[in-house]
Amino acid sequence: MAKFLIYLFESGLCLSLFYLGYILFFRKETYFTFNRFYLLFSMFLALTVPLLTLPIDIEGESYIKETAQEIKQFRNYYENIILLTDPEFTDEIMPEVTGEESNVDKAVSNQNSYPHSIISLASVLFIIYIVGVLFFSFRLLFLLRDLRKTIRHSVIQKEGLYNLVILKDELPSFSFFNWVFVNPSILNTNEFEQVLTHEKVHVEHKHTVDLILAHIITIFQWFNPLTWRIQKSIKTCHEYIADRTVVEKGHELFDYQSLLLSQLISIRSVELVNNFNLLSIKKRIAMMNKNKSGLMGKMKAIALVPILIAAFFLFADMTTRSESLGLGEISVNDTNALYGHWINTDRNTGQVQLLEIKSDKLVSINPEKGNNLYVNEYALEVHPDYLLLNDKKYDYKIEGDQFSIVWDKRETITYTRDKEGNSYMVLSDNIQKLNLPYASQLKPYKKEMILCTISLSESKVFVDGEFCETKKLEKLLKKIRSDADQDKVNKMSVLLNIDRDANMEHVDEIKGAMRRSNNLKLGYLAKIKGHSGSDYMALFNLLPPMDAKWMEKEVLKEEGIELFEIGKNYVDFSAKLDKHIRKNKKYVMLYEYDNSTSYNDYIRTIDLVHKTINSVREEAAQKEGKVFAELDWKEQKVYRKMFPITLTQKNTDKE
Repeated sequence: MAKFLIYLFESGLCLSLFYLGYILFFRKETYFTFNRFYLLFSMFLALTVPLLTLPIDIEGESYIKETAQEIKQFRNYYENIILLTDPEFTDEIMPEVTGEESNVDKAVSNQNSYPHSIISLASVLFIIYIVGVLFFSFRLLFLLRDLRKTIRHSVIQKEGLYNLVILKDELPSFSFFNWVFVNPSILNTNEFEQVLTHEKVHVEHKHTVDLILAHIITIFQWFNPLTWRIQKSIKTCHEYIADRTVVEKGHELFDYQSLLLSQLISIRSVELVNNFNLLSIKKRIAMMNKNKSGLMGKMKAIALVPILIAAFFLFADMTTRSESLGLGEISVNDTNALYGHWINTDRNTGQVQLLEIKSDKLVSINPEKGNNLYVNEYALEVHPDYLLLNDKKYDYKIEGDQFSIVWDKRETITYTRDKEGNSYMVLSDNIQKLNLPYASQLKPYKKEMILCTISLSESKVFVDGEFCETKKLEKLLKKIRSDADQDKVNKMSVLLNIDRDANMEHVDEIKGAMRRSNNLKLGYLAKIKGHSGSDYMALFNLLPPMDAKWMEKEVLKEEGIELFEIGKNYVDFSAKLDKHIRKNKKYVMLYEYDNSTSYNDYIRTIDLVHKTINSVREEAAQKEGKVFAELDWKEQKVYRKMFPITLTQKNTDKE
C-alpha cells in the first residue's frame, strides 16, 4: 500500500510539472489543437511515467552527478516518509522469525505474534482513495445513465452522420459522440444554424473521446486538484476550436457573440459533454477576436521537449559513473580492480584499517582506543598516479591483491583485498576479521529492529563492540532490553556475529543468557556464496522460553507426532527430511550436537532444515498457481502452518 501511495504522490508531482509548462507557454496561445492534445497527453504521462524504470548512466562534469544525487536524495526523502505509514515496511525482521508454530514449544508462537491487525495510516489513506475512486466511478455511470434517459425521452431526427436530439427542457445545446442535443424553441433559424455548426465541430473532432478519457484519468487522480483543472482546460480548448470554426465557416462574428450572451443567461450546463455556453463569455469572445498565433507561438511547442526530459529525469533510476577524464592508459577494468573491501595488513598502526571502494566513493573505517569507531566517506575520482578524495590528491599503487596509499603525514599503508567480503569486529583499538559461515536461507533486516549484536572472538564475548564477561551477559541483555523502545522490543532480534570455526560450547553460553533475559529472537549473521556485498542478511531463528518443557520421545509418539532425528555430524539429510514431512502431518525435528560441534556445521544444519521445508512450501504454492516467495505474509502463513519448522535443538553435553 505504501508503494502505491508513493506512485500516486509521484504521478501528482509529474502532473504538476506538465501543467506548469502549459500555464507558462501554451495557455494564452491560439494553437488550440496542440493545447488539446498536450493536456490530454500530460494526464496520460502523469499516470505512466512514475511506473517506468529508466537507468541512466551519467558521465561528465561533477555538478551533473551532484544534481542526479540530489534528485535521488529528494526521492528517497519523501519515499521514506510515505513508507513509514505502512507497518509492512517498518517491521524489520522477516515474518519467518515469528511465523513458525512448534508442536513442542507452543508458548514460543504466543510470544512472537505480530500485531498486524492494527490499521496503519497507509491503510486508512488507501481506503479513502478507493472510496473516492468508487464514488467518482459511479458518478460517471450516473451521468451516462442520465444522457441515455434524455435520448430515450426525446424526439430524434437523423441528419446524415448526426443524430439530432430535440430537447424540451431549457438546457444548453450540447453534443455527445454523434448525438447533437438542441432546443429549437429557444432559437431562431440563424441561431439554430450557428449552434448546429458549433456542435458538429465537437462531433467531427471527436471531443467526446477526450472528455471520456479525461474523466477516467481524473477518477484515478480525483484527489489532485490539478487533474480537475486540466479537465476543465481541455473543455476550454474544445470550445475555442468550435467557436473559431463557426466564424471561419462564414457566420457573422457579432451575431454569433450575441448568441453566446443570450444562451448564457439562466441556463444551466451539463457535465461530461461539450456545452454550447460552457465558458466565460468574456474569455471566448476575447479568443475569437484574437489573431492566430504566429510562428513564435507554434515554436513554443519546443518547450515540451525539456519538460518531458525533466519528467523522465526526475522519476528515473539513475546510476552515475566516475568521470573518465585524466585516466590516461588506465582502462575501465584496471579501475575496477580498486573496487571492493580492503583490510590493513598492519594491525598495530593508528591509521585507517578498513576500506570500501566503490565507483564514485571511498569509505574508510578506523577504530581508536575506547572502542570509538571513525567512519569517513570521500567522493572518489581515479587518476593514473593518484586518487582524488574530496578534491585532495593521494598517491597510490595497486599490484594484484595489494593496494598501497600514501595517507596524511606521508605514511604509506598497505591493504590486502578481502575477496570473501567477510565480517569485521571492532575490538578495543583493533579490527578482528571474522570468517562467517555460509547459508542460503538468509533474510534481510533493518538495523533499527536489532536490539544488539553479540560477537564471539575465541572465547571472549563482545556486545556492540564492548567486551563483556560471559557471566555478566544476562544482566547486560536485560538492561539493553529495558532501555529499548518497549513498543518494539518484542519484535527486535539479537544478532550473533560469530566465526565459523568457533565451537558450540561458547555459542550455547550466549544463547542461554539470551533465554534467561527473555530475548528469544536471534539472527545468525552469515554469507551467501557468490555474494560479496555488505547487505544486512541473517538466518533467523527462535529460542524456546525458559518455561518450555521437554517432551520425551515416548510422549511424542503418544501424541501422534513423528520424530525426525538429525545427528551431530553434518550430512545432507534433505531427501530424507523431505520424505518425512510429506508423509507426516505432525512432525518434530530433533537436532542433537555437542560442545565440540563447529559453529559452521551448526549453521549448515539449521540452514538445510529451512531450505528443505521452504522447498516443500514453494511446491505446495505452485500447485495452486502461486509463487511462495511473492506472497504476502498472511498468504505465506497458510503454507507455514501446513509445513512448520518445528526444530528442537539439544546440546548433549549440557542438561
